[in-house]
Amino acid sequence: MTVRIVMFLMIALFQGSIDLEAQWKPKEARNWQKEMNVSFRSETESPLKEIDRMKFKRLPFFKINKKLALLVKWERCNDSSWFEMITTTQRRPIYRKYATLYSSIGDESFKLTAFQPQSLFQKEGWENYLFIPFGDESNGNQTYGGGRYVEIRIDPGKELVLLDFNKSYNPYCAYSKRYSCPKIPVENILDIEINAGVKYPANKYHH
Repeated sequence: MTVRIVMFLMIALFQGSIDLEAQWKPKEARNWQKEMNVSFRSETESPLKEIDRMKFKRLPFFKINKKLALLVKWERCNDSSWFEMITTTQRRPIYRKYATLYSSIGDESFKLTAFQPQSLFQKEGWENYLFIPFGDESNGNQTYGGGRYVEIRIDPGKELVLLDFNKSYNPYCAYSKRYSCPKIPVENILDIEINAGVKYPANKYHH
């Protein structure tokens, strides 16, 4: 990370800690958890096989952690060519690299690439939606071994965006092989542990 970016982060994240109070509330993460549980119970929305859905009560979540709801600096990617993203099957959805996010957790700095799906960016209400597949040191222990996803919505007029790891979730293929899920890009595999969002109980689901 360049000196310029580090200096910016020191200033921007100090101000961001104040702005975060206005932008993020624990209630939002709790509501998201409730919505996730409702969708997993739904006959039409659940990724679970019927045998698992009938027994489903609630998803296992990490405790909501304010320190993992981050206001991060983002920069537009120079190379925004559309490409075929690799998935767990032969399906190849079209995305482009849209933004690079810069932040830190504790003493560990990191960056992530956020992707824009071609299928959504021209739809009303989805113009600023970005998809972030990521891996971290919790994968294979308390979270799904294949990594997780988190989503953000940017404001093109602002240099900071809310990245709430409390809303990290597992790919649907973690629950059933009938789904096709984007694989985690190497550049988004972090060497830090992010204990937030949905956990993954190994050997619980019938694939």
